[in-house]
Amino acid sequence: MTAPFALTIDTLTHGPFGLGRSDGKVVLVPLTVPGDRVEVDVVEEHKNYSVARLQSVVEPSPARRTAPCPYTGACGGCSWQEVAYETQLQAKQRNVADALARVGGLTGFELLPILPGSGEFHYRRRIVLHVDGERRIGFRRAFSREVVEVRRCHIAEAGAESGIETAVQWIGRLATQVSEVEILSADRPGQVILSAKSRHPYRGSDGDACAGLLGGPVAGIVMAGPGWRRRWGETALSCVVDGDLRLTHDAGTFSQINPEGNRRLVDEVMAWTGFGAEDDVLELYAGAGNLTLPAARRARRVTAVEADARLVRSGRRNAADNDIGNIRWWRHDAVAAVDEFIRQKRRFTAIVLNPPRAGAKRAAPGLAALGAGKVLYVSCDPATLARDLRQLAAQGYALRRVRPVDLFPQTFHVETIAELIRE
Repeated sequence: MTAPFALTIDTLTHGPFGLGRSDGKVVLVPLTVPGDRVEVDVVEEHKNYSVARLQSVVEPSPARRTAPCPYTGACGGCSWQEVAYETQLQAKQRNVADALARVGGLTGFELLPILPGSGEFHYRRRIVLHVDGERRIGFRRAFSREVVEVRRCHIAEAGAESGIETAVQWIGRLATQVSEVEILSADRPGQVILSAKSRHPYRGSDGDACAGLLGGPVAGIVMAGPGWRRRWGETALSCVVDGDLRLTHDAGTFSQINPEGNRRLVDEVMAWTGFGAEDDVLELYAGAGNLTLPAARRARRVTAVEADARLVRSGRRNAADNDIGNIRWWRHDAVAAVDEFIRQKRRFTAIVLNPPRAGAKRAAPGLAALGAGKVLYVSCDPATLARDLRQLAAQGYALRRVRPVDLFPQTFHVETIAELIRE
């Protein structure tokens, strides 16, 4: 550690830090706001940057505000609550632009203004809490595996937030030790679904504890561990996209956490597709059909690739329930699917990608061989997006436009839509 020194915070990074410079070297400081004049001391020295600890705010930024959440500073979940929302949006826009330039080396595209969230708080339909060995339930402390116990969450929907106390009581009754519990607002107002993960064998006595909790605020329960999965009650969730398409998926599988923000995202992607009666579309990482079904409404045919068998089942059911018959579902790894399409000499007019945070690094090199004139890439990580777009640019795809979308207010996370056209 160094002696404390003064620092001015210039910007926010894609991470839980404000960024300033001391003698030309970047210094990263958590819990700071652009424009803050702070006193810090360095706790980590690296070649190109330092990480410092905030000692005091000497002169607060005009963009600094009082965080409404009592756990701010201890809980590592929402690192930007003390930052005015407009400043959060500016930082996310800048971080996307920086990643595309620095990681991707990309130029000549249109960066559209970020789409703001539908609300700063109480937007998450599902929250994931950790459970420690003492059965304390909460979020991780920043830069630590320690659990900070919580009983409220300012970014959770009212239903999910109210379910925290119910989850505490439930975990206390279980014989099986669980490591994490997901709380989801159920379709019926006032009810929640509880989904727990364990690293241990299932204890059969938990069946009574789970079944006895159904009714009242609990619509359904899911428990899963190595080689086992149990379910009680109603564990399906639904959402509406593209006007009137109702999609259903099982609790414990991936879904967007911000229902209203997701509707805005889907609307924006569909506005960019330009799909028509001649389009044969490939979608990789299709999930349960969030983008698949809206795309199929517009295109001649969609081939949807998804590795998770439960999501594929949900996708097929969603297509049938919405009377959409022009989707071919493949339960397949994206890379293996691309290799197989190349072997078959399949061609597509467009490709839609919506990969997990790690991106589509392994699938991207083969995409040009599929002949698509357009690629639409939806990403939740600017750095992996930039890396993959650089790969696609090397294959002859030009980045045309990019739109950040704020699905995650109060955090540094940002969703991004990118459109590429084959030159």
